[in-house]
Amino acid sequence: MYELSPYRKNISDWIKGPAIILLLLLQSFVLAITSTTASRLSAFYGVEPETVTWFSQIGTVGLVSAIPIYYRLKLYFKKSDLLTGALICQVILSLCCYLISYAPLLLVSNFFISILKLICLLDFISLLTDRFPVMRHRALFYGIYYTIARVGGELADIFVNPTIEEHEWQAIYLIATIAAGLCIVICLLLFHRERMHRKVPLYQVDWASMLFFTGASLLFCYVLTYGQTRDWFNNQQIVAAFTGFCGLTFLFIFRQYHVKRPFWDLRVFKDYKQIPLGITFMVLMYAFYSTSLLFNKYAAYTFHGEERYLSVIALITLCAYAISFPLAGILLYKRMPVRIMLSIAFLLYAASLFIFFLDVQTYNSMHNLIAAYLMQGMAYGVMLTTLSTFTATNIPRESNGDRVMGSLSFRYILGSYAGYSLFSNWLFRGTTRHDSYLSEGITFNNSIYSSEIQQFKAGFLSHGMDSIHANSAAVVMIAKKIELQAMLLTLREVSLFMAIAAVIIALIVLFIRRFEMHEIAEENRYKIV
Repeated sequence: MYELSPYRKNISDWIKGPAIILLLLLQSFVLAITSTTASRLSAFYGVEPETVTWFSQIGTVGLVSAIPIYYRLKLYFKKSDLLTGALICQVILSLCCYLISYAPLLLVSNFFISILKLICLLDFISLLTDRFPVMRHRALFYGIYYTIARVGGELADIFVNPTIEEHEWQAIYLIATIAAGLCIVICLLLFHRERMHRKVPLYQVDWASMLFFTGASLLFCYVLTYGQTRDWFNNQQIVAAFTGFCGLTFLFIFRQYHVKRPFWDLRVFKDYKQIPLGITFMVLMYAFYSTSLLFNKYAAYTFHGEERYLSVIALITLCAYAISFPLAGILLYKRMPVRIMLSIAFLLYAASLFIFFLDVQTYNSMHNLIAAYLMQGMAYGVMLTTLSTFTATNIPRESNGDRVMGSLSFRYILGSYAGYSLFSNWLFRGTTRHDSYLSEGITFNNSIYSSEIQQFKAGFLSHGMDSIHANSAAVVMIAKKIELQAMLLTLREVSLFMAIAAVIIALIVLFIRRFEMHEIAEENRYKIV
């Protein structure tokens, strides 16, 4: 006889919900390579920044590729054993990364830590949904879950960033060890070790498809990461990686239609029309979400001398998420049209980018950027909740795993990294172009240039430099100022272009009637959830 509930019999009902929320929040502190630690890891070990970036992307690939495996593992292991085992592995990996100073270990462990984190998160999410039946409505589910998950992520940034600044960057792994250890204690106290379902053997897992998917994803990320520094397809390694990506993608797709139990059943894209439409806009959403690269690039230049500016940005974003995710969930639950919600989200992105366009200048204050960061966070909250709700509505339980796989693959692997690569290259090429244009007017016949170089030269001479070295240093300083102005011009150019694009898309989306497919009864083949 199988148990119906995973909880121990002596656990009160009022403890269960808060305990699951605490577990989700603690998992936000289980971090490996982040944007904050990547630069420090690169400098500490002398590893190329692109290599660290690529290995950080490997973590995302591991997280996505583990989704079908999780659904098999949960049928093989007891719930308590699966959770405790994953958490113990998190502790071991995080502790090894903290104690052992070895770059390859840090880079590779990112992949496995992400897989283990995915296993824990999916199990905690299912427990949270069971504990709060109101979350069975997709809008409320995403409104509540994203609030917990995203706010938890920002809380981790607020806490972790100052810790890294004040101590060694490896402290992030110590924090992860403590967080995973606390999760183990809570799980041991909360869950019994009885089996809740029939044991299903693991031999039914399609490991070959997982290998194809993981390999194709890693090669795709490799092309996007190294493309800029290696001149894209003029480099043989980029060509080889792209060829490998295409070959593995073909093998993966071919295999999904010719095995009895596909790793990722691609038929969901044909069977449920909301999935391709929703995922297409998710990719578009991440193109706008990636404009945060512009904000962060500007903030890194403007506030790098100020302590804890990253935590201030995280606090602003936390406030935006705490407002936008639950509000969007409630509005969608009250039947607010999806088209209206998406239009509002794109207009918020447009307002954020336009404010940023106006605020970009050589010297600035964080107060001037609060509105831009706030609107950007709210736009993301409204759009992600809306698109997730739309894409997940009326998907039967047996197809839900494949829908989740599609959403996360296109969001985190295609949308996120392609968006980052797009704006990184746009910023690089725009800065180079403006730098060349500005430099053309810099000659000794230019009175401003002559005056500036004489001022710098005088300053260096007063510090004991000889005339030749002082002149060279002055020229370098002028070149840096020109490069800075070129970067600021490019930031304004890109932000204005994307703001205009957001307004256009906000208008276009109002005419896409298919977004209301769940509300128009005569055109809806499925019951409204």
